[in-house]
Order: sequence, then structure tokens, then C-alpha cells
Amino acid sequence: MKITQINIKDYNQFQNLTLDLTYPKGHEKEDQALEKICFIGQSGTGKTSLLNVLRAMLTTPFLQTALSEKYQNSNMNHIVITSYFKEVKSVTEIREGKISFRDLKTDVNPTKFMEDFYLGKNILICFPAEIINNINQILAEKSPHPSSILKTVTEMKQQKRAKPRSVFDFETDNVLEIWNEILQDINAYKIEELKYSQQITKALGINAQNADRAFENYKRWKQKNPNPIEQLAQQLNPILNKFSLAVKTSFDFESIEDLKFIQIQSKGGTEIPYSGWSTGTKQVILTMTPLFKLNTDESIILVDEPERSLYPDIQTEIINNYKSAAPRAQFFFATHSPIIASAFEPWEIVELKFNDQGTVYQEKYYKGERHVDNYFIDPRYLRWDVILMRVFDLGIEGNEKFRNRALTKAARLETVLSKLRAENKMDTEEAQKIWADYLKLATKLAWRLDGYEED
Repeated sequence: MKITQINIKDYNQFQNLTLDLTYPKGHEKEDQALEKICFIGQSGTGKTSLLNVLRAMLTTPFLQTALSEKYQNSNMNHIVITSYFKEVKSVTEIREGKISFRDLKTDVNPTKFMEDFYLGKNILICFPAEIINNINQILAEKSPHPSSILKTVTEMKQQKRAKPRSVFDFETDNVLEIWNEILQDINAYKIEELKYSQQITKALGINAQNADRAFENYKRWKQKNPNPIEQLAQQLNPILNKFSLAVKTSFDFESIEDLKFIQIQSKGGTEIPYSGWSTGTKQVILTMTPLFKLNTDESIILVDEPERSLYPDIQTEIINNYKSAAPRAQFFFATHSPIIASAFEPWEIVELKFNDQGTVYQEKYYKGERHVDNYFIDPRYLRWDVILMRVFDLGIEGNEKFRNRALTKAARLETVLSKLRAENKMDTEEAQKIWADYLKLATKLAWRLDGYEED
């Protein structure tokens, strides 16, 4: 599924807002749905509200006339969302707590068509900005470690579920229980390996021949069944290495109760308990792991504030990492970070602003028709400070009070130095002190003085 247009006629601060989420004219993918979209804007303009609109639509069972309880009493008065299931167009309309589908141009029953389309797939994966806080709250109420809450594979099989989960909402669902389904293959592999380990131990107590046979059985099983946690490590480690961490791929456990969560270790091999993970480490693992482990073909993935707790060097790469982890999904991001925004093409950015009436409109980055050649702002070409000023509308270059004071002082020092040069007094003690003060101030102002000598 790919969303191509959001038309909000009446919802909160949105009035008659239409967002075109397709590639513009002149693009090689012209008129196709954008693969990733970035919402930016002043606080209160509705970035998270737009994500919630998509959640409301996607968490509702197909063709169910009432929205989920969370949205029934909201003021989603009139919203129309256009999307495509491959080549089949669908228009979803939300009006006063009711949801309906129309224009689904297919000869089969619409409900059956969409259910068949998503068979074995996941409709929605949603990561709120507060994902770590949600986990910490659960831990504070129940346990100091998330693994103690997770169910084993055996327990999961005993739990009855009418249908496989198709929505992974890390805001409204119990975020720890979700890991039961995300890590099924890893837990199952660990349990199976534990069985072989126990068989080998038991065979050793009988005789060497039985032990050799048990070990050969284990080797054959290993050859046919690659370790899924090693595959996960290949994906996560390039990011975790920036934290000097890595996924622990070896299993050293004694019982099934030790198998419920992935483990992290330092580069030196020391295991880091969950309580020792930094918030940045948690952010990466909690959002990246589901994308590697779940079927994300045709999924809609919502990520609010992907920059949280991440150092700038990781922010520069995180969007590409998300996209490579789920290449066939459509991503919607909401951010305040100029570094995150620089990872998007200009037509992928939706900048929201308030007009004089207090309603929200989209700032256009092009003049004339919506054509690739008519875009005059492209964050990929800009420095971080320029993005802040031209894209995020920051009116000043820095802390003006301190910077202007420093600039004034630097100008005075330059005047004195120019006079001393003219009088050939740069080798005096007074000149050297003034020059040292000037260099110190220039360093703080981040000026480049290469090749600029005091004499």
C-alpha cells in the first residue's frame, strides 16, 4: 500500500489542506507515491497529528464503519486519504467518527481484496517519540528487565490469537509483548540449540560414540539453519559500532528463561545489561530490529522524532538505514532536526506553517508547476546552519547576544592590529598579547585563519 494524497477538509488546525505525496513532473518516478515523507514545522502545526490521521485509518479493520475507540471522540470531522494497493486505487474517508472506503476499482469484494492483499504482511508499524518512555513505565510497574515480561515460544503457542498481528503500534500496544512476535525466529532458534546442547551433554554421560553422534546431528542442523541473530547483527552492528557496541551472537544460557531478548556487548566482549543501554542504543534497537525481522512489503511505517537521543553523525545515516531495512515500505517521519531533513529530496518534505487565521498550510519549495526543475530549496545541498535558516525559518545565526558582543570585540582588536602592522610593531609584547586574544576569539567564532599571519 502507498498513500498518494491526504486531503484534510476539517480537523483541528487543518482546514482544506491537500498534500500531494507523489513524485513531481520531470522525475523518473513521476506521479508514483513517494517512498518517504518528512513532516517538519513549528511546534503545534500538526506533524504528529498527521501521523495520527494515518494511524486512525490503518488501525481500523477494513470497511469497519466506526473508528477505533481512541479516535471516536476526536474531531476528525472530514479527512480523505487516497492510496494504492499496487495499481488499485482506494479512497478512505473519515467523517465524524466514521470511516468508509470507496472507488476501490476491482471486481472482487473490497474487504476480501484488501485482506488477501495483506495476507502475511503488516499494514502498519508505528514508532512514537515516547517509545523508550513507554517501556520504562512498564518496567517501573512490573520488572527491572524487559526479558522477564516476554513470553517464551511455548507460551506464545498456548496463547490464542484469532488472526496474526498486522499492526505493530508501539504507542498503544504493550510494547514489550510485541517483541514476542518480532523475535519468534530468534527465540525458536535458541530453544532448538538448547535442545541439541542438552542432548550432547546427556550423550557425553553415556559414551564417546553417542556424544560424537549427537554432535554430528548438531552440526548438520547448524548447516541447514543459519543463526537469525547473526543476520540481525549484520544489520545492526554498523550502527551499534558507533556506540562501541555490537549484538551478542553467541548463546551462553542454561534455561529457556534466558532466551527472551537480544543481548548487547561492548567491543571488548563485555555483556551490557538492558539497564546499562544508553537511550540512543535503545532508540536504534527498538526501531531498527522490527524493520529487519518483520515483513514490511507494502507496509506504512510511521516514525515520530527519529533523531531522539542520537548524536549528529548517526542522524546523518539513520534515514537511509531505515529505508534499506524496509525498502518496499512507505515511511512517514516527523522531525525537528535539520540533519534529518537533509536526507530528503525537496518534494519529500512537507513543511507546515500557520497562516494569519491560525490554520495550517504547506510551504511550497517550488514556483509555477510542481516540476523537479522548479524547486528552489533542496536541503541535500545546504549546510546545517543554512537549513536552519531557510528551511526551519530560524531568524538568527546563533546566540546573538554573545555573538554580537564577540564580533564587536574582534573588530576593535582588528583595528588595533592594523595600526600596529602599519607602525611595524607586531613583534612587541603588546602586539603579541593582542594577537593571542584575537586568535582565541576567532577560534570561538569558528573563523578560518589559514595562512593569515600576525606580521
